[in-house]
Amino acid sequence: MDLAVELVLIGAECPEERAFGGSLGAALGAQRFWRAVTGTLLDAGPGRCRITTVHPEADANAMLSALKQAAARGGRLLLVYLAGQLAWDPRRRRPVLVAAGSLRENAARRGLSCDWVTSAMAHCGQTESLLVLDLAAEPAAWQEWPAWAAAELTVPAWGRIVRHDVPRRGRAPAEGGAGVLAEELAELLDAGVPGAPAVLDPAALDARLPSRTGHGSGEAKGAVHLLEAPQECRLLLRNRAVLRGSLRSTLT
Repeated sequence: MDLAVELVLIGAECPEERAFGGSLGAALGAQRFWRAVTGTLLDAGPGRCRITTVHPEADANAMLSALKQAAARGGRLLLVYLAGQLAWDPRRRRPVLVAAGSLRENAARRGLSCDWVTSAMAHCGQTESLLVLDLAAEPAAWQEWPAWAAAELTVPAWGRIVRHDVPRRGRAPAEGGAGVLAEELAELLDAGVPGAPAVLDPAALDARLPSRTGHGSGEAKGAVHLLEAPQECRLLLRNRAVLRGSLRSTLT
């Protein structure tokens, strides 16, 4: 039985269009998520974690092709990290991950549709899948997200979607776009969770993340959709606080 974790990292950025400034930080978020997970994965022995990294300037076809190739392989878990900014496709009524080089008028046509992502994951060769969302969203996409997710989100998902409004000229952009969840998760896993079990899953981490406890990066109240972690998940991570406590006891 193949017990590998298949990790797909998609951090799409569109720096050319001011309206999609919420996507900035997605590539760094993918890097942080990769390091956090691979550094603490419970059984990250040889061949146990296969990694697919998608270039932040890849087009939708390249993103989807990389995801499908990873999903076709066997394993115990397909873990997909999706970061960037969502636009709303009013014609097909679905959220779309904005691809590099997009403009406001063509973002819905050029981007990666979220239902393509969930469809590829739903038909994966792994025993289980988890979609980690670390997204900003334009106002229309943010407004429509809950209804779309209730009807169309067909795979287990965990994460956050923050509303991104285009800042007025001369004003600094709002804090807390794409990549914030990965940053919080990396810091939490690096420090460990005192008093928690030696093995952590997303549900054990969820309530301890700053964006969950109201101590996040300054988003306006009510401007974030949070997706709670599934209660049972094959993503198992080491709690470094337990190891440090054991070393202290041994040394004293």
